[in-house]
Amino acid sequence: MNRMNRGGTMRLLIALLVAAASSFAQSVSGSITGFVKDPAGAIVPNAQVIALNTATNSKFESIADSTGVYNFRALPVGGYSVTASFAGFRPFEAKGVQLQVNEVVRVDITLTVGQTTEKITVTADVVTVDTTTSTLKTVVDKKRIEELPLNGRNPTQLMRLVVGVQADFRADVTSGTTYPGTTPVSVNGSRANQTNYLLDGAQNNDHYSNAPNPMPNPDALQEFSVQTNNFSAEFGRNSGGIVNAVTRSGTNEFHGAAFEYVRNKALNAANFFNPAVAGKRIDDGLKRNQYGFTAGGPVLLPKVYNGRDKTFFFFSYQKTTLRQQPSAASRIVPTAAQKRGDFSALPRQLRDPFGNAPYAGNQIPLSQFNSVARTIAESYLPLPTSGNTISFQAPASFDDSQILARGDEQIGSRHRLSGRYWRSWAAQPAFLDRSNYLASVGGRDWRNWSTTVTDTWIMSPTVVHNMLFSFNHTDGPVVQVGPEKSLTALGVKMYNDAKPQYHLTVNGYFQINTGDTNNFIRDEWELTDTLRWTKRNHNISFGGQYGRGRGDIVNNFRANGQFGWNGAAPFTSDALADFFIGKFATLSQGIGEYKDNRFTIFALHFQDSIKVTRRFTLDMGVRWDPFFPFTDLNGKLSAWRPGQQSKRYPNAPRGVLYPGDPGLPDGGYKTAWTNFGPRLGFAWDVLGNGRTSVRGGYGMFYDRSNTISTNSQANQGPFGTVVNTDGNNVNSFTDPYAGSRNPFPAPLNPSSDVVFVKPHVAFVYEEHMRNANLQAWNLTVEREIASGFVGRIAYAGSKGTRLISLREVNTAVYAPGVTTATTNQRRPLFPEFGNVTLLEPVGNSTFHSMQVTAERRFSKGFSILANYMWSKAIDDGSANKSTGQTHANPFDLHYSRGISDFDHKHVLSLSGLWQLPVRFEKRAANFLMGGWNLTGITTLQSGFPFTVGSGVDNARTGTGGQRADIVGNPYPADGRPRGDRIQSWLNPTAFALNAVGTFGAQGRNTFRGPGLATTDLGLHKRFPISERVVSEFRFEVFNAFNRVNLGGPDGNRSSGNFLRTTAAFDPRILQMALRFSW
Repeated sequence: MNRMNRGGTMRLLIALLVAAASSFAQSVSGSITGFVKDPAGAIVPNAQVIALNTATNSKFESIADSTGVYNFRALPVGGYSVTASFAGFRPFEAKGVQLQVNEVVRVDITLTVGQTTEKITVTADVVTVDTTTSTLKTVVDKKRIEELPLNGRNPTQLMRLVVGVQADFRADVTSGTTYPGTTPVSVNGSRANQTNYLLDGAQNNDHYSNAPNPMPNPDALQEFSVQTNNFSAEFGRNSGGIVNAVTRSGTNEFHGAAFEYVRNKALNAANFFNPAVAGKRIDDGLKRNQYGFTAGGPVLLPKVYNGRDKTFFFFSYQKTTLRQQPSAASRIVPTAAQKRGDFSALPRQLRDPFGNAPYAGNQIPLSQFNSVARTIAESYLPLPTSGNTISFQAPASFDDSQILARGDEQIGSRHRLSGRYWRSWAAQPAFLDRSNYLASVGGRDWRNWSTTVTDTWIMSPTVVHNMLFSFNHTDGPVVQVGPEKSLTALGVKMYNDAKPQYHLTVNGYFQINTGDTNNFIRDEWELTDTLRWTKRNHNISFGGQYGRGRGDIVNNFRANGQFGWNGAAPFTSDALADFFIGKFATLSQGIGEYKDNRFTIFALHFQDSIKVTRRFTLDMGVRWDPFFPFTDLNGKLSAWRPGQQSKRYPNAPRGVLYPGDPGLPDGGYKTAWTNFGPRLGFAWDVLGNGRTSVRGGYGMFYDRSNTISTNSQANQGPFGTVVNTDGNNVNSFTDPYAGSRNPFPAPLNPSSDVVFVKPHVAFVYEEHMRNANLQAWNLTVEREIASGFVGRIAYAGSKGTRLISLREVNTAVYAPGVTTATTNQRRPLFPEFGNVTLLEPVGNSTFHSMQVTAERRFSKGFSILANYMWSKAIDDGSANKSTGQTHANPFDLHYSRGISDFDHKHVLSLSGLWQLPVRFEKRAANFLMGGWNLTGITTLQSGFPFTVGSGVDNARTGTGGQRADIVGNPYPADGRPRGDRIQSWLNPTAFALNAVGTFGAQGRNTFRGPGLATTDLGLHKRFPISERVVSEFRFEVFNAFNRVNLGGPDGNRSSGNFLRTTAAFDPRILQMALRFSW
């Protein structure tokens, strides 16, 4: 035998590079490599090595080369045994090799002299320290997905176990058009819409909001990884992080499961803020059931086809039903006296707007009552039940179903073909109480489905080719019950061809909102092709993506008109009284929102991983991510070009151009051709034994904008003609356009001579619009502390530039003595323009963190994952959606800079699985007392930052977000009881309304709300029924210690609940489950 030499070592290093390449090639696979040697350390060339997938019995063969190196590339994730044999040596088998997504596992083999019939079997000594990449990554494996207590059985909630991930429990991205139950997260200082979600290597994002599309239930997932910093040039689309989930596939044995998870009001604690009756808090009437099954195995057709070892299927189905009685809502409604015109109970004097004289005794003559308002009050608003308020509940129900079907075919030893179909659909029925229009629940259907086809071709030992095609569809039609009569039928003189709906807001009293009907349709297909070639110590990877997408909207938004009453001058000084006499303060009406967006996806990447020495790896790469602006089939987009006149619409106000105008691209701005993202990283195996590594890297990443950014362009004039009218002494609720031109009906696709409503409200692109980018870096030290136990400490940072932002560029000019009534008249571009909102890439962010991880993978009945992060995120806008965040002070963008909305200074998570080591000799005793598992997750995190706003436009600029002045010490004494903290989180006397003409003397996000501390526990008991069939009872409890985790305080200085906390996160919730598996 030849001694292992430098050439052999280099071959192993090359094998490691090839393995890493193939794992990235499909994004859902991994690789195994290593040396074959004898006890003296001499290499054993030509040894036969077999990697056996223990689930599918698929065999992958390799021969150790002249330097003793073997390798297996592009292996499906899962469990393996590695065997080696050679004449004159005992066969060797290493069991328990667990291969995870995007992982390279090194298993060295030592053959001993002996008979070939004397087999040596060992448990593989797999080192889990990363010595080959600069990426920060955490894998949530199948064991954790299946066993940890999971609220709602949504696997993406386990992302809170990943260091660098901050979940925003308050975010509203889970509602509306985005599929319910999605989990928005911020990854290492990025915005919550800057994370890319993959399912089996294919895009799984809702391009409307960049939120994730739904993920399959835990029984349908194999595992998922979260890459949080400096990922390979193959990955793009978003800059914050990569979530890469892999669905389960069939095995060589038939396996399956049937399950039901149950929640009931009788098992849960009441929310701390639920109202109490006779000392007992009212429950929510919750009844929730989740049930389904999985089945997988080889494809067998008796006497026709035997698919063992090559053809497999997997199928999953889950159904969720929820019935709930939400907490009672309270509203102030007209009393019987007020319906007769008697407002004498009010503490303030009402004035007659028709003559400016006070109403004697606050008695309003019925002759002044508006007929429509009176009909609504009499027919659709019940009388108060306590004082001047009424409490009511609207029933809530929700149903969600999902199916997943997958097939895998191993074609010889070089090809693997996979296909997957995934569908999820949910429904929330609409509700409207005909006797109380306040009790209205919007109805919506959510539908998402996707499919992928993947081919992995091992062309040679050094060349791997991967091709992936995917298609994704999402839509969500809204259907409302709707009033019996439209406002027009009641007597309001306004045009409306949409389904009747009411949008009536009486400030300080009630709101009737019966919703709108709409549908948001999104499609996206992509073709991804990657080729990897290994040459000596270089691993060269290149490939690309191409695809197309659409985003269509049919929405009667504002078509019925949105009326508002606020009691402001020059009317009665009370919003309800104004409502009854028909003097509205505001009206916004449009023809709806209709758009037909189209977009192109294209990217190329190139990367070279170089093994500079045996212990040092250098990664260099670049990704080209040109961004093609969204276009619209009917050109419903607009751009800001001050001083230029549109040729497409000659009557448009000067300064706004449209697609079709000379020199303006179809998307409103030019394609970003120069989006080159370099990647640079290194990994150093410090001692050369794979137990200690120092890693680091830098990369630049680009974001793909969201199609929601074009909404406001489609619903503005002339495409979605909108009128915003202030009330006056001429018009009324019955005749809102009296004294002015009524532009309705208006065409959806206007001709070139269309007349623009003035002042024109514009939402426009900045001329040099670009997509956002993020620079990220890390320096990491990783060490195997004990066998199978790895510790890691990292510094991770990022800097975001060109983040999408909104700015008002037609801001009203302040002058001493002016009021908000003259806001539009004081705009520089009035009367041509009202609001002009500019979408521009001027936002910035920074993030710095220390991240500590300790992990022990599941072995010998125990696993643990502990993470701690100390961080600081700063930006000038943290909005989730690509419409950005409007700056409070348009004249000074630095005024918006502060702690990010999603920032948690400290985050600690701890999770564990423990199979209780209790065994009994007697079968009956073991049946009852054995088979217990204990699981748990504990999360501790600092509170969210918040700003104390003034709630008024004292700057007189027509912009929101102004802040209160700090006039004293805002921090109360420590040690206050919880009741005091609930009533006033800070010292309310320390804040005053911002001085007139100013935006407020206070920094953004200066204060922090309550932190979060919660523990979820699970206790499982397995009952063997037969050799293959096992039943399992689960008892899971979320927020096990029923800790009251307060929501954020009301930060509006003008609110009656200023600095008061009125909500809390979930109390203790119990869930029981029964499962059968085989």
